[in-house]
Formats: sequence, C-alpha cells, structure tokens
Amino acid sequence: MRIFKYVFFCFLISFSALAYSNQSVLAENLDDTTPYSELDQLLAETFRIDIKEITVIFDYYPDDSYAEGKASIIFQMRLGQTIPLIHFDPALRYDSILKIKLNGENLNFYDISDIQVVEFEGSAQKAIEFQRNLPENIDHTLEINYRLFLPEDYPRFSPVVHDLQGRGNEERFPTLNSPEELCRHVLDFRVHGQKPYVFLGSGLVKKIDSLSTQHWRLETEQEVASYTVMFVLVPEEDFVYEEQEINGIPVRMAAFENGDSIDEAFAQLEEWLPELEENLGPFPMPRGLSVFLTSIYGGMEYYGAAISSLEALKHEVFHMYFGCSTVAKTYRDTWMDEAINEWYEHSVDPDFYSMSSSYVSNWVGGRSPISVGFDSRAYNEGSHIMQAVAERLGGRQEMIAFLSYLHLNYSFAPFTTFGFLDYLKSYSGIDMKNEFINWLYNGNADYPDYTDSYHELIKKDLRK
Repeated sequence: MRIFKYVFFCFLISFSALAYSNQSVLAENLDDTTPYSELDQLLAETFRIDIKEITVIFDYYPDDSYAEGKASIIFQMRLGQTIPLIHFDPALRYDSILKIKLNGENLNFYDISDIQVVEFEGSAQKAIEFQRNLPENIDHTLEINYRLFLPEDYPRFSPVVHDLQGRGNEERFPTLNSPEELCRHVLDFRVHGQKPYVFLGSGLVKKIDSLSTQHWRLETEQEVASYTVMFVLVPEEDFVYEEQEINGIPVRMAAFENGDSIDEAFAQLEEWLPELEENLGPFPMPRGLSVFLTSIYGGMEYYGAAISSLEALKHEVFHMYFGCSTVAKTYRDTWMDEAINEWYEHSVDPDFYSMSSSYVSNWVGGRSPISVGFDSRAYNEGSHIMQAVAERLGGRQEMIAFLSYLHLNYSFAPFTTFGFLDYLKSYSGIDMKNEFINWLYNGNADYPDYTDSYHELIKKDLRK
C-alpha cells in the first residue's frame, strides 16, 4: 500500500526488543531471540489469547445496508494469562451485540461482572475483556452474534482495513488486530436479495448451492493474520469479471464497468508475476490471486488478494511476498514490508542512494510495540535504509538473493526489525545494528525497558 493508500474498505508493529551487543548493551531479556523475552511477555499481557480458528457466517441484506454475523472463535490462553479478551470495534460504537457465549455460558455485554472494556497505554486499540478466569493449554470457544451497519451509498460488503492507520478486520468480525496473530479463517457469506452478486476473496473460495441465498465460503487454509483477509461482495451488473492463468498462477479480477482496464491490469501481471517468481521464489499464495480493481489511486494488499488501482497494482502484488506471507511481529515492524517493496521498485535506478550514515531518527523506536499502524516514512526513508543494506551486501542482485532467502526460510514466522538484522547477520556475517539504532531509534542503544511504560492496563466503561 502506498502512502496515500485509499481506505477502500482495506497491527501492532514491532521491533525485536533490542539486543544490542558492544558499547551500551541492552538487557538480555529484551532480546526477542530468548525463549520468552519481555517483548513476548508484553504481547502476551496485551493480547492474552492465541486464536486457532475464526468461523463466521455473514447474512448480508444489501437492500437494508446491514449484515448479521455469527462468529465462533476457538482459542487458548497465552502463557501466564487467565482473563481473555478480543477486539471487535462495532461493539464499542453501536448497539450491535445480539448474543455472547464463552464456553457455553451466556454473558451480558452491559454487565461489568461479565464484560469490561480495556485499554493499554501505548495503543489506540480498545479490547473487550471477559471477566472469567480460564486455564491454559485447552481450547476455549467464544461465540458472538451481532449486526453490522454498512454504508448506504452503495451496496458493497468488504473490509475497511488500513494498515498504515492500524485498522484491521476487527471492524467486521471478532479477532485480534495483531500481525503476529496467525489463525485459520472460515467465512461464509450469504446474500439475501434478488440482485446477482460477484464475490472475490482470499484463499479458497467455493460457491455453495442454495435456493434461498447467494452463498460463498472463504477458507484461508493457511493460518494468516486477520487483517490480511479480503472479501468483496458487489452487484454483478456493475462489474466486469475475468479469470486468466499467468505463469501457472490463477488470477481472478473484477473491475467497475467503464473503470480501470482489466486488460491493462492483466498485461502488468503478465510481466510482473514471472519476474517476482524468478527473483523471490514461487508465488506464495496457493490459490492464486484475486484483484478488485478500483479507479481511485492506491490500494491494500491481502492474503492472495488486493484491492487496488492500476497504478498501485504491482506494489500490492509484491506484498504477497513481504507483508502477507513474510510477516512482521508487531505493527511498528511492518515498516519493513513497505521499505522492501519501495526499495525493489526504485533500486533499478543506478542513482538510487542509500541512507546517510549521519541520519538519525526515532520513527520506529518512538512507537510502542503494542501500538497500531506505522510511520509513513517507511516508504521513502525506509527504502533508502534498505538500499544501505543492499550496498553492504554487494548490490541489488545480492539484496534480492537475501530477500529470497528470507522469504523462503521465514514465511509465516513473524519477526521483528532486529530479527531481520539477526537473519541478515546469519546469512552474510554483516552486522548493521549500530546503523539501525541510529536510523530508527534515535541512536539510543540504551533503549528503555518499554514494559515499565506500557504494561499499565486502564479499564473504563466506554459504552455509556
């Protein structure tokens, strides 16, 4: 997604808790390579649960601009945690909850002995906390029935994800808005209405025979971050839809009638997909690529899918490698996805310069590890930082070889900024921690123990 990413109904970003050896040394327990670091502890205290599977049945009523959801979340408690929580923003803004069950027990959303709303210092996210103590190492089930109120301007049902702002699919179903939280998704969409619809989505999509509704089932199969799951339901009469196979990759595309050209989009991909496969490895999305082509500049990448304009299409498809399969541990670490993407595009210019050794900033270190979104300097400044890495490796081709290695070995294994540097060092022997501390953490090797500042939990009744 580009800086002016369009919020076309499109994490917690991170950083490996600085293990900086030499000179001013950070405490060992802040190194995210330890078995259970303070970063892990902070993330566990903030997010509490590990989700195994999210299942949702959506009944969409386009004529009345709403959808009803029946969600079931299977999860386990994280190490040392007993009180579960979930992210689901519509519940905080509207009278949208119809029923909640935790392990079969009915809970009252408005009874603080059952449910409270919590915040964490350092994060803009609010969570719904369930006032029950649950044991570790066993599966628990949360069931929520709810209603979503959708925009009335056009009968479309799709995500409102915007990762630059840190908004994910907690706007559409109960989940955790965290890049490291990978789980399987099974989403059913049933359209109630006479007008035929087109459906595009992430992963495996099946049309289900039904006499009463138009019904599709989306399965990610792979465990993925919830904010990377795309679905788009739009009226068939307004769209052109086409399928092709490019380099053995199934590509499905829908575009508005008289909108951006599907032919031009396929022409781009006919060159782009083979190039990416040659440089970075086999296309990482087992079910191919689904594209919802828009006429408004910008886009958003998803797992095996994109909502994008023609101008941003190559950028969003590159994210299939970095952003949707090779993923960051926290939102503030996702600067790397954009930096790598922009570097790949601009480094074909022999005059593309690397970041100056005198540059000092704090646009990553200034964010909490549990914050959402990332700094827009990830695109420009970030790409020049990646050019500095490329020059240390020996040039563009050497950098591409390292990125291919990184993608091959660490896909769907979330890592931080300093994890990236550890992999760089193990791959090449090059240690760039000093430079990164200056460029991204204000030159502060004695980076403070953020757990002192950000562990504070604030409970409020925000529903009045």
